[in-house]
Amino acid sequence: MKNIKLKLAYAFFAVVLVVTVVLIFIFTKNIKMAEGTVAYNMYYINGNTNTLEEEKRIINLVDDNTLMFNTVVDEFASGPKNSNQGLILPPEFKIIDKRHKDNTAYIDLAEGYDSLAPNLKVLCTGALVYTLTDMSFIDNVCVSVEGTPITDSGGEAYMFSRNNVKNNPSIDPDKTDRQTVKLYFADNTGAKLVAEERSIEVKQSLTLENQIVEQLIEGPERNSLNPTIPSSTSIKDIKTEEGICYVNLTQAFLRNNSPVNSEKITIYSIVNSLTELDNVNKVQFLIEGEKINEYKGDIDFSKPFERDESLIR
Repeated sequence: MKNIKLKLAYAFFAVVLVVTVVLIFIFTKNIKMAEGTVAYNMYYINGNTNTLEEEKRIINLVDDNTLMFNTVVDEFASGPKNSNQGLILPPEFKIIDKRHKDNTAYIDLAEGYDSLAPNLKVLCTGALVYTLTDMSFIDNVCVSVEGTPITDSGGEAYMFSRNNVKNNPSIDPDKTDRQTVKLYFADNTGAKLVAEERSIEVKQSLTLENQIVEQLIEGPERNSLNPTIPSSTSIKDIKTEEGICYVNLTQAFLRNNSPVNSEKITIYSIVNSLTELDNVNKVQFLIEGEKINEYKGDIDFSKPFERDESLIR
């Protein structure tokens, strides 16, 4: 009898342990979902031209500066992802420690840095400085090798910035991250969507998805196109998780009259614009954080929307 009770006790604790692990996983996943993603510039060396070039990278967007800093440094150190661009980061250039304080990043490199040719040292340092100072809260980078800082002529630790690190003219020294996005607005009939490309300054405080919908609300720049979303529409939150972009709008989106006759055009101007991003496959609409069954009485809002190119002119 005692053995049976003991086995039952073990079974109970095993179930509790499994449930706890599952809950932790769900909680962690929800935290990640709340963070969203953002397009970020990583700077690397073009091995064919010996110049710096940028590579767009989708990374998790977080509110904590230290976590954001560590994420960006680790992503940069992992090297370029698109081998077709000819971008490289020499294997000798290894980051062994990282931290930041105030507006300065402190990066310690492995001794392999000293074995690099002088031109590669300059380019690697430039790539590091431009990548890290693309973060709004980093202005300077202090670089050391195995704990020994790189110093100026007076023996003081040298503070690299965008103003004093060597760079090829094609890279903008200003700390702005601009990206071209494709937005879909209504044509003059209101029955079809037409693409409008627009260069926007990407804010690190918001996901790119959020900024795309903001641009849609502002309306088209071309006179031949018409807005698709009521200008009074407000965004509560927009984030992407596992290919699904969750667009969370206020109740005003349901109450306001669409500037076009077709509610379908309103919906797919958002869906088709967001699915231009590589990390977005579908769009799920939420109102005040909740799924609703219908939009305007005849559009199923309960499931994610896939791209519809039949509406594009």
